Amino acid sequence: MFNIVIIGTGNVSHHLCNAILNSKTLNLVQLFGRKKKLPKNFKQSISYCYNLKEIKKADFYIICVNDGAILKVSDELSLDKSSIVVHSSGSTNMDELSKHKNYGVLYPLQTFSKRKKTNFRDIPIIIEGSSNSVLNKIKKLSTLLSKKVVVCNSEQRTLIHISAVFTNNFSNYMNIIAEKILKSQNIDVDILNPLIKETADKLNYLSPSEAQTGPAIRNDEITIQKHLNLLKETKYFEVYNRLTEEIIKSKNEL
Repeated sequence: MFNIVIIGTGNVSHHLCNAILNSKTLNLVQLFGRKKKLPKNFKQSISYCYNLKEIKKADFYIICVNDGAILKVSDELSLDKSSIVVHSSGSTNMDELSKHKNYGVLYPLQTFSKRKKTNFRDIPIIIEGSSNSVLNKIKKLSTLLSKKVVVCNSEQRTLIHISAVFTNNFSNYMNIIAEKILKSQNIDVDILNPLIKETADKLNYLSPSEAQTGPAIRNDEITIQKHLNLLKETKYFEVYNRLTEEIIKSKNEL
């Protein structure tokens, strides 16, 4: 059984804590956060501290903080040489933790929200280790959390994170634009929900290029121009136009 301390109280930490608490082979020794009281969204039975000097001994220390704070937190930690410290960032280089003897990365490839439950077993975990022995230990821990564990170097992991930003963050921003357009006409935004669901579901059976539909992939100039005319006085004109151009280019590249 691995003993684990989690550092940070954000969304990743919240879901990781729950996954560990639900595991019969992992033990959550402690949670660290900057606030004096344990946030209410966490299980209140968790052992909590807000002073890094009070952190307990563990096999793994998982840093789940904003990318810009990882190095600072790492520098403040004074750990047993046998312990392993990892961060959960998609873009931060593993060497930010090089102060420690044993270090690495445990990056869960998923979008996390406090109010949405997730099954951690279904979440891919990207890992990296400072040595083969450390990597093997991180892999053992990760396989207790997830069914899919992938070993990557820091550059590969950053490219995975970039891909995730396109897939998740940018696509969701498109939904935000759609929502604003509909609300401007007092149209119920729920009208798009079946389309959003079908768009995601199709990717279980088709590649993204095979699933692409719409006026751009058909090069339907009449419809495209009509849309652009309606968007001409809005800030979404350029977004629509640029994405349309890119889709047309991608079709020609296939």
